[in-house]
Amino acid sequence: MGIDKSFDAYIENVCKRIKNKDVHESIKMEISDHLLTMKEEAMNNGLSEEEAVNQALGHMGDVKVLGNQLNKAHKPEIDYKLVLPVIAASCFGLFVMYYLQFHSAFTVMQEMSVFQNSAAFYVLGALLMVSLFVFDYRKLLQYSKQSYIVTMIILTVIVLFGTKVDGVPFLNLGLLHINFIEMTPFLLAISFAGIFKNWNWRDVQKRVYGWGMMSLPVILLLSTGALSSIILIIVVCSAVMIVSKASLKQVIAFAGAASVYPFLQLVLNPQYYALLDPLTIKLSEIGNGMTATPGLISEVHTDFILAYMLYSFGWVAVMAAVGLIGFLIIRLFHVTKLVNSSYEKILVAGLSVIFATQMILGLLTNLGLSSLSGVAIPFMSFGGSHIVLEMISVGLLLIVYRRRKLYNIHQSDLQVSSSR
Repeated sequence: MGIDKSFDAYIENVCKRIKNKDVHESIKMEISDHLLTMKEEAMNNGLSEEEAVNQALGHMGDVKVLGNQLNKAHKPEIDYKLVLPVIAASCFGLFVMYYLQFHSAFTVMQEMSVFQNSAAFYVLGALLMVSLFVFDYRKLLQYSKQSYIVTMIILTVIVLFGTKVDGVPFLNLGLLHINFIEMTPFLLAISFAGIFKNWNWRDVQKRVYGWGMMSLPVILLLSTGALSSIILIIVVCSAVMIVSKASLKQVIAFAGAASVYPFLQLVLNPQYYALLDPLTIKLSEIGNGMTATPGLISEVHTDFILAYMLYSFGWVAVMAAVGLIGFLIIRLFHVTKLVNSSYEKILVAGLSVIFATQMILGLLTNLGLSSLSGVAIPFMSFGGSHIVLEMISVGLLLIVYRRRKLYNIHQSDLQVSSSR
């Protein structure tokens, strides 16, 4: 027997009072199950259908009271502990770009208009981040394999035919040059979340197939010299394997094999990747402005933005910047623990380790402890590709946090349905 029209009207009136439309479908299923169950029990006790319907509605309670209670219970949440550090770090980065362009000895920064361009990147990224609040990220799940395939095709074309900028091939779209290689770790984290959500790493064939998919982007990038992106991809793949229940031996085997070439390159050819000689840092110059010539640090607005902060504003500014990103990373890993479905866990973990690895590698490079170049400090370094992707990633993480309780609702619905 279908749901009585009285039930339909009751459920619709309840949902009208629930502002979070994401939970409407689940709420409707749950309430209808309860109403049907109570109706059947009443009819089995000898009541007529009309009496059973009225009794079931009476037991559910007043529409306004129930609707307000459910609205309060499922009120959309914004993770301000995630949003505020992102805003603060972005403002910090934009301030540094302003200082670089208008108050530094680096005249090339004025020609590049780093402040205006950065402002445009931040605005675009913020708009995309906010727009994701009305997007159902679960729709990405069904396109995970297609997303991976398209990413690999574009990456192959760029490696073979891309326009090289500082030795790294870019995607040339005429007036627009996109650092797609820098975007690849983010795209892989999103694709792998759907591909490996129910992956059986114990199956030999599945294991080899999984290793193959993860190794392909690493192999493609070996000829580009983009070691920082290769390391990020290896870390993302390792995190995906861990969250998707691969054994520790399997993770170590993959990460170890994939890291051999990048490690040898850094050890054997450190001068090729180093842009900053740590011996040129003078403690007397810290906090008094960078007096070095522009030729000494060609990437002061990107890779070495922390070094520039140190020279121009002192240790307090650097510690504040690192503290903001550090707090953000800690919060991201906390969100990983809050979500329940495997897809969401892999998605959040994959994006979180990208931010964490970027920050660690960036710190080591700025302190002269690593010769690795091409590592952007999240939300601070100059660059359109990484700023926009980082903002989009935060938007995805915010909507995952907002919808994290839906998994539990669906689970309870299934339990109610199976018990009938």
